Amino acid sequence: MIILTVKLNNSKKVYSNKTIVPIIYDSIKLLLANPILFVPKLIIAILYGAGILLAVDLFKQLVYFQSFTSEQIINFDLSYFFAAATLLFSLAILTYFIDLFFSGFYPVLVSLAEKKKLSFKEGFILFKPKIGSTLISGVVLWVIITIFSILEAVIIFYFNLSSVGFILSFIMTFIFVFIFYFLYPKVVFENTNLSKTFVDSLYVSLNNKKLVFVLSLIPFCVSIIKFVLAYFANSAFYLNIFWILVILTGVVYSIHAVVNQLAFDKLLNSKK
Repeated sequence: MIILTVKLNNSKKVYSNKTIVPIIYDSIKLLLANPILFVPKLIIAILYGAGILLAVDLFKQLVYFQSFTSEQIINFDLSYFFAAATLLFSLAILTYFIDLFFSGFYPVLVSLAEKKKLSFKEGFILFKPKIGSTLISGVVLWVIITIFSILEAVIIFYFNLSSVGFILSFIMTFIFVFIFYFLYPKVVFENTNLSKTFVDSLYVSLNNKKLVFVLSLIPFCVSIIKFVLAYFANSAFYLNIFWILVILTGVVYSIHAVVNQLAFDKLLNSKK
């Protein structure tokens, strides 16, 4: 396997608004020529959708719980809540690591698709040496995500579950996505230590703020809409819309995953 070793530390801003649209167009074109690439992200989107519904249901219970009297709290049966929380935690871990695997695997598949040699078997053979570093980077991200999640929870409850807390929470999530936008392509295609990969990912994102901001904004907005619809999912109408949006999210994330790799490729080419 040939692993690309490149240096992006001194990368300058190389994108304008006119270059973002062609990247998205090329990504859609590549996906339509290789529709099998939609499957991984669709599966992951469905798993995340189930997790979101469960998380929103638990959130509603917490809101109701806050309005209970002392007597109601004492007599409240917590067995369902803890069972649902355990299921949510297990599903979150499973989905995260499936997503993590394909986050590293996808750049390889896209590279093969660009050469018209797409093969999941061949892609896995090429990706196999990088599975370890991908998983390690994912665990590090998991720790960071956990810290972010705790901070988000503190912010939300500090503002008494008001819209201000949620807005700040979403802003923190977006910053997280922005900072590590190019992490997985760098993990897969570069031979550098983990700490340097994380730092370089941040550096490249900051030096290409316009590109990363616009591309990160697309799936981020879809996720917000999905959370809002999930809150009203007790209605059959909104539940149907939610699942339709989940499928569309899988499509959007498929496009986004290809965009991520093509943008990374163009960044590399700009340095040659």
